[in-house]
Amino acid sequence: MKDWLIIDGYNLIHQIFPDDQDGDVARIGKNRKRLLIKLEPLVNVLARKITVVFDGQSGKTQNNQNDSEVIDVIYSPPHLSADTVIENLVWKADRPENILVVTSDRLERDGASASGADTMASSRFISMLKDEQCRLSAKINQMNKRHENITLGEFFPSIPDELSD
Repeated sequence: MKDWLIIDGYNLIHQIFPDDQDGDVARIGKNRKRLLIKLEPLVNVLARKITVVFDGQSGKTQNNQNDSEVIDVIYSPPHLSADTVIENLVWKADRPENILVVTSDRLERDGASASGADTMASSRFISMLKDEQCRLSAKINQMNKRHENITLGEFFPSIPDELSD
């Protein structure tokens, strides 16, 4: 597991939702949220910290708590691309070898690699994401089966007779 997973947000969204590239602002916002919801359960599974970088929205360059409580969301400033922000994050990191950058942009992957980070194409990451989601679902189902005959009373010890008055 890496310490830090940095994702090129729109690059990954276009891979996950290939039919939704018509530029509809509402749909883009919905897909951003859908992506974050897919990633949230995987914090501390795929990496200790996950950051998703999106190309900037007018005036929105900081993480908004409405985006996610467990994933860092960054919007690039108007004069920079998400690619540049990602390259700067990797370049400034104390231990870039503990970073995985996810993007299908070859130049961005080359830049991140040159700084010492590992990289992965979005298509490969999507396969890994699906595998992890299946693995977690199976684990939850297994846990539920082990506990399907448990009653609420089993969680609370009985009160001794001398204390029940």
